[in-house]
Amino acid sequence: MSAKSPLARGLDRLARLSVAHPWVVVLGASLTMVVALVLTTTRLGLKTSNLDLVDSQQPEVRRFRQFAQDFGTPNGLIVVLEGEESARLETAAETLTPRLAASLGVRSVLGKLPAPAAAFPLAAPSPFFLSRDGKMLFLFVQPEDAESQASTIEPMVGGVRRAIREAGIEGPGVHVGLTGLPQYALDDRQSVAHDISRLSGLSFLLVLALFMFAFASFVRPVVVMVTLAGATAVLMGVAALWPGHLTLLSSFFGSIVFGMGVDFGILVVDRLEEHLAEGDAKRVALVKAVEALSPGLATGALTTAMGFFALQLTGFRGFAELGWLAGLGIVLSLLAMVTLLPAALVLLPERIGRERRLQERRIGRALLALQHPFLALALGGAAVAAFFVGPPAFNSDYLSLEPAGSEAVRLEREMVARSEFSTQFAAFTVPSAEAAAKLAARLRQEPSVASVHSAADLALLGGFGGQALNSLTSRFVAADGRQAVYAYPRGDIWDPETRDRFVARMRALDPNVTGMPFLSRYMIDLSQRALTIAGGLALAILILCVAIDLKNLPLSLLALMPTVLGLALMQALMHLLGIRFNPLNLMALPVVIGVGEDNAVHLLHRLLEEKGDLARALAGTGRSLVMTSGTTVASFVALSLARHQGLASFAQTLALGIASTLAMSLLVLPQAARWVLPRLAARGRIAAWLETGSQP
Repeated sequence: MSAKSPLARGLDRLARLSVAHPWVVVLGASLTMVVALVLTTTRLGLKTSNLDLVDSQQPEVRRFRQFAQDFGTPNGLIVVLEGEESARLETAAETLTPRLAASLGVRSVLGKLPAPAAAFPLAAPSPFFLSRDGKMLFLFVQPEDAESQASTIEPMVGGVRRAIREAGIEGPGVHVGLTGLPQYALDDRQSVAHDISRLSGLSFLLVLALFMFAFASFVRPVVVMVTLAGATAVLMGVAALWPGHLTLLSSFFGSIVFGMGVDFGILVVDRLEEHLAEGDAKRVALVKAVEALSPGLATGALTTAMGFFALQLTGFRGFAELGWLAGLGIVLSLLAMVTLLPAALVLLPERIGRERRLQERRIGRALLALQHPFLALALGGAAVAAFFVGPPAFNSDYLSLEPAGSEAVRLEREMVARSEFSTQFAAFTVPSAEAAAKLAARLRQEPSVASVHSAADLALLGGFGGQALNSLTSRFVAADGRQAVYAYPRGDIWDPETRDRFVARMRALDPNVTGMPFLSRYMIDLSQRALTIAGGLALAILILCVAIDLKNLPLSLLALMPTVLGLALMQALMHLLGIRFNPLNLMALPVVIGVGEDNAVHLLHRLLEEKGDLARALAGTGRSLVMTSGTTVASFVALSLARHQGLASFAQTLALGIASTLAMSLLVLPQAARWVLPRLAARGRIAAWLETGSQP
């Protein structure tokens, strides 16, 4: 094999220093963690607005923000009253509306039109906003905060709920619920926080149980997990410094780092036990373990971290922040496992009992028994066939990512199905009342438009005045006299075809139209483009790092094969299980690529180190890979139980991807290596093999 890279040699030096000065390392790491925890608790916040995921200077975002400043945010909260009798719903709405208007953080409430039905043709037969069957009534609450920040949404929604309780309108015949973007933002935050806090513990226990089963030890697995927790704590402190917050996307970094960072510790402990079984003292065994692993550790961590850092170049702030934290987390985890972990293990008492030699390892024997050319061909052939099937369809329905059983989702879908109203609409800005009337007339001719509201309608109210009319006027007329026109879509706006048709027609009328359908479509397009860019960059970085590490084209192609085939197999399994790609589970792809390539590189390094002895390679590194990928799959299988469907789909996709790439690394790669490596050795392409002439 070729000489070690500078990065691998650096890892060797860090391990030697840590083993020589364990107390310095442990105390230094402990102090760093304390500082990081203080920063986390005092400075790190959580942002749940979609606007926090994109650059505020992007034209689409700037138009949306400007409209929100002029006419109030389109991200309104909708209070939905349900009951069998419309008269009872109207009475309840009369009682509730003034209380809502007086609530903290509420800019305006539109509960009904401030005129008799005869004065407003669009309102017949009632001035209230009712469903077609009269069994749902909608109150439109507009927040004061045009930016829809998490710090203002929660108290505003809390005030609305308090007003509902104090009004005393709920009971037999009247049910009150909330829907709209503010409620979704709170549901997302509460659900993700609840799921992660509940299921992270389950993930931790599953990983620890698998770790203890494989290594027949309690202390070493616990030390690895504590070391990983320390690295994650430091990462949280860095996040508190920049970007200073987490978003719905970047909050996934903890799961990513936890699932991948533990792999480095498993590899080190597994190799440590090999050297202890051969009779080495603990300090010597720790240094030898890191030195044997450092080429693979360096390549694996570098390719994975650089793949995440590539998200900085996508132009999507949400992915850029996630990429920064996940990439840095990989680096910090690796550093912790070659410094803090060896130092802590040196300070622990010697383990009582005999370490198992390679030939005694049950997992290694089981993997060797599974080796067969026909099995490898079947798996490889299935993956190749999956390329022709193509990836699963993309699901852009935001509501399908919300928590399972969400009342807000139910109410919105009912609203769309049973009324002309929606939380999603097109918002136009025109210079005058004449322009508003002309545009409104044009919009009413559009087949994709269900209803239109504009400032021109206000003229029909004549002498009707008061606070309600002022509230209504503020939604249509800006301080400088410009006016707004709102067009509500016909049909289910969450259906991709309906949404895209509506968005295209509205943009054809005015390229500067804004509103949530346009912002959502823009963010979906941006996320897909961002991941295409990031995927291409990650693949280029992956190929470059593997080529630099192995310095041999056939070996590099051999190392890349399991990841490519594993991704294809993952997509085939997604088809079979009915899992579609969405803006959240697409983030699993960089993780799958990173873990898959780590597995292949480590096993190939071990095969070359063992001069093609497949039994030793599988008993040593093979067992490690079963544990590294097995613990990652276990942790994300736990997260797949999340109530938040976006988080669950991310975990499901990641678990399928890692299981697929692991199967390719352990069952297909060894068989391919048995055919390729002897031929490379025969041609003088692998110097270590030429020394012994051995074959797999």
